[in-house]
Amino acid sequence: MNKRPRHRRLMRYYLFRTRRVSRRQLGSWQDWKLRAVFWTGAILVGLLVVAFAWVAELASHTFVQIHAYSPYLPVLITPLGMLLIVWLMRQLGTESQGSGIPQVLVVLKQRYHWLRPTFLSLRVILGKFVLTCLGLLCGASIGREGPSVHIGAAMMYSVGQVGRLNQKYVDNSLIVAGGAAGVSAAFNAPLAGIVFAIEELSGSFEQRTSGTLILAIILSGVVVLMIMGHYSFFGHPGGALDITRDWAAIGVTALVCGLFGGLFSRLLIRGSQFLSPYAKAHPYRVVLMCSLVLVFLGLATGGATYGSGYEQASTLLDGEHPGNWTFALAKMSATLVSYFTGIPGGLFSPSLAAGAGFGNLVGGFFPDVSLVGLTLVAMAAFLAAVIQRPITSFVIVMELTGNRHDILLPLMAGAFLAAAVAKLVWARPLYDSLAERMADGQGMALEKPREEDKQAETDKEGGPRQLPG
Repeated sequence: MNKRPRHRRLMRYYLFRTRRVSRRQLGSWQDWKLRAVFWTGAILVGLLVVAFAWVAELASHTFVQIHAYSPYLPVLITPLGMLLIVWLMRQLGTESQGSGIPQVLVVLKQRYHWLRPTFLSLRVILGKFVLTCLGLLCGASIGREGPSVHIGAAMMYSVGQVGRLNQKYVDNSLIVAGGAAGVSAAFNAPLAGIVFAIEELSGSFEQRTSGTLILAIILSGVVVLMIMGHYSFFGHPGGALDITRDWAAIGVTALVCGLFGGLFSRLLIRGSQFLSPYAKAHPYRVVLMCSLVLVFLGLATGGATYGSGYEQASTLLDGEHPGNWTFALAKMSATLVSYFTGIPGGLFSPSLAAGAGFGNLVGGFFPDVSLVGLTLVAMAAFLAAVIQRPITSFVIVMELTGNRHDILLPLMAGAFLAAAVAKLVWARPLYDSLAERMADGQGMALEKPREEDKQAETDKEGGPRQLPG
């Protein structure tokens, strides 16, 4: 009986084993299709958020020029502009109103997955983009980071629909990756995007640990880096803190920011609930009333409360302009009335600006402590108190100020302490509370699907599975 030579048998066995290992390592065609969808979506999110940032900055700069020409022009421009935004929003659909993060949280819940085509459509992307920029053009106290999350999630979900990836676990991961990529691209802070995905958006261990998801978030940040270059949102402010020596100043700053941040969240939720019936019956009257309050605050503070607050926070971070209670409280109030109008806009930048105001003020009581350092701690603490996501908050501030690792421990301590204090004033995280109101139909009328539509959605969902990578 003829047998093949031993070296041939070994060679055939080696080739067979290496083919199996290579296939297992490289993944199937479906895995590569999934990766291509995530990477393509991440690149598109990066490009879209960069364009959004350019247009938003142009709108903000235009309003600053208008205000510099005459501080009384906003008396006319702001109310008329907000009335126009609300009218356009009612024509395009109210799914684009507000921050956008609550909408993303709602559609991530299993019982509301049927809302995804409504809340994550291309029409919502257009509405969020245009109306947020119009809001900045008329001086509203809003940011673009929350809308960037909504835009990123909607774009990634739309790419997934084009790629015909209809399994529920894929849709969830696409939405999480898109929202986190929006944060990464908006702040040029990939680490903040990853932490935001873990702390705010993710609902399962598989989503948190997916290499494909994390790579998509980083890729969107790389796109921003290639187009806009390496930069820090607030530059590289000086100032250092020693947590063992300056613990009293850090503690007082966190306590003040925690109390006022929790109060801000409470007023935003309760105020929205109180105004909701009036806004449904007389939407334009509520918008006009809120816009007039915004104009009054702008006149009282010399225009400091208009816009996202980036310029004011940057000015306070130079350590040469003493703060006062007026700016911090007025910025909180301007952000509240801007949100009550229902126009698209986020809370991150205004919260950072208000926190800078509180930090600059508290720093005046501790002359031996770095004023800039306390201002940075207050920015992270106030944001953590508002959204009750301390890790996201101190990572964002760290990346926005040039990755200052020497101030990392004070930022962490201030954020965690402020979030704990804020829970005493308002127990639920802000975006969770807003998402619950929206899901309950108190903040937005949601048309429920027919039973057969829900059954069809259920039938096409796949079982849970971890993404490749």
